[in-house]
Amino acid sequence: MDSILTKKQENVLRVIKQYYLENGYAPSLVELQQELGISTKRGVVAHLLALEKKGYIFRTGEPRGIHMVEKDDEIVYDYLVGIPVLGYANAGIPLVSAEQENIGVLKVDRNIVGHRDDLFSLIVKGDSMDLAEIDGKKIENGSYIIVQKNNEVEDGDIVVAIIDNCATVKRFKKTDDMIILYPDSTNPLNQPIYIDMNTDLLINGKVIKVLESPI
Repeated sequence: MDSILTKKQENVLRVIKQYYLENGYAPSLVELQQELGISTKRGVVAHLLALEKKGYIFRTGEPRGIHMVEKDDEIVYDYLVGIPVLGYANAGIPLVSAEQENIGVLKVDRNIVGHRDDLFSLIVKGDSMDLAEIDGKKIENGSYIIVQKNNEVEDGDIVVAIIDNCATVKRFKKTDDMIILYPDSTNPLNQPIYIDMNTDLLINGKVIKVLESPI
């Protein structure tokens, strides 16, 4: 399939990229329509369809559901690092599947995350960690957590654990015979999870940063 863009398509892609960099999320159809000076939403959608067919974006049915597709020849911004958003982590009962969904990429200033490798992001669901803070940012429902894989975990660290193929975010504590994943919450209904040392438990990584969702 021809991936060469017309001048108008290049301009649409440029506007979407710039909006992402300035706001951290995709523009709406109305915002694109206003920015591009297109008379109808249908005209905007036609450009988006063309960009999607040529492999520059993909779209979901959600509001602001435009996602960039990384290209080998895409401009590299030295101060930004792309962190994949792989799905959801429950701050509550671990009911959300831990399968990697690859639902987008966060563009984060390197000064925010430092020179770390093996980073990924999850979206928090629930309130079992709404009192917990990392660098002054609370882990609230809808926020992004940045997780580093293969990080050494100590008592009191906030981790992402996989239980029965479901991801949950909790504080970590290890005793002689069990691992305790405990909440830090305003909601008294949230209770610790006790895991026998012989049970197959995957600590998927340590939470190193919390980013507020603008939506």
